Amino acid sequence: MTKRYLLHTLAAIGISAGISSCSRMLDVKPVDQVDESKIFSSVQTLNKAVLGVYADWQAENTLRTGSVMADECSIGPKNAGVNGSAQNLFRWSYAAADKEITDPWVNAYQVINRANRLLEGIDKVPATSQTDEKTKQHMKGELLAIRAFEHFELYRNYSYAGIYDAATWAVPYVTVSNIDNKPGRPTAADFFSEMNKDVTTALTLIDDGKDITRMQQNAVYALRARAALYTRNWGVAAESAGKVTDNVPLAAPEEFPKIWTDQSDAEVLFRLKRNSSSSLRPGDIWKNISLGVVYFAPSRKLLNTYDKVNDIRYPCYFDYDETLVSNGQPGDVIKKYAGAQGAENLNDLKMFRVSEMYLIRAEALLQQGDIAAAATDLNTLRSKRIRNYVPQSFKDQQQLQQEILLERFRELPFEGHRYYDLKRMGLPIERNQEDTGGSDGTTLQPADLYYYLPVPQAEILANPNLRPNNKGW
Repeated sequence: MTKRYLLHTLAAIGISAGISSCSRMLDVKPVDQVDESKIFSSVQTLNKAVLGVYADWQAENTLRTGSVMADECSIGPKNAGVNGSAQNLFRWSYAAADKEITDPWVNAYQVINRANRLLEGIDKVPATSQTDEKTKQHMKGELLAIRAFEHFELYRNYSYAGIYDAATWAVPYVTVSNIDNKPGRPTAADFFSEMNKDVTTALTLIDDGKDITRMQQNAVYALRARAALYTRNWGVAAESAGKVTDNVPLAAPEEFPKIWTDQSDAEVLFRLKRNSSSSLRPGDIWKNISLGVVYFAPSRKLLNTYDKVNDIRYPCYFDYDETLVSNGQPGDVIKKYAGAQGAENLNDLKMFRVSEMYLIRAEALLQQGDIAAAATDLNTLRSKRIRNYVPQSFKDQQQLQQEILLERFRELPFEGHRYYDLKRMGLPIERNQEDTGGSDGTTLQPADLYYYLPVPQAEILANPNLRPNNKGW
């Protein structure tokens, strides 16, 4: 971690009101030390500090990149000028210093730094009972899981290769809070070796608690399944996803809409809490409420994949606003994270849902040659989402792979997956002409410059060990 980066991190460490006490406990006095007399004085004060780590986690960065870079969105005609958002990311014309490129890097390493500082002092926390000791170990597991999760998000954004290649460059896996450390880029194999150590240890420490606003066992298994999917470790992907599907059922059709209004936790494995004091509301990615400007609408390509009558996801994910049309904006809008009257754009972020585990296991089983079992997982999910669905048969592995990818497109839009799915499979990003804003390109090939996000330029300048940057940068 570069000195410049860490100073940037420490300057940005304040978080929203309502949890500001958690943040203050992690303020650094002096700049490279934690105030041990406060944070490590009891299990209770440690818990407040751990909550502060969750509060600082801005997963909205991944939601934005995963959707805006890909073919899930069309750009709003008024998303331009000083009131615009992520325009260059959508148009594949960004620079290595753009906010959309630097924000995911800065926030992820900020969260990792805070987790590391707590991990370095956690063994000093006195435990006056067996319950306290168990709670302390559980929080240690949480911090390791958070560290692993945030490193994986960095890998998804900034890895040198799309299709997994053990010998190509990943991102620094940082396990200490030394501000003078200037790490280089490890190989992907070494990166995942470190990540898997954290995940494995976390699973030995975390219990099967039911507070899904924190990393529990199901969430850690889900993380392991997702990472194994990206590294093509099909056996681990299927096994880990199966541990989750065995524990958590898919939402019933009548429960599914309530997930997106925060009235139900059905099938949610882990969610990040958001409140009125949160600095960034998830729906802010798609619409500026105060200006009434739609930044991004759902793409016609995405909308056209649904059975609009029978698919229960369609009215949960999308809406139509005629008043926008009269104002020269698209009528179709993204409803996920739309919030409620008086709290627009405000919902908790769903980080893992069990439906993703069905899709991960289906893909992993297919890659192991078990077409029948893979088809069963896909059909099981579809039967929960589409009224009167008749299970399908698939003629070969290629067709079923295409159907699994299509179902990921329909099930997981605006949750931070599409761009990364195409990238990990080495597939081009292909948009319909009507979704490009009229003048932008429709296809981005893996060989093209803007297919890969660069490591932020300021970080490269501050730490030459981060070279080489990604292809073309």
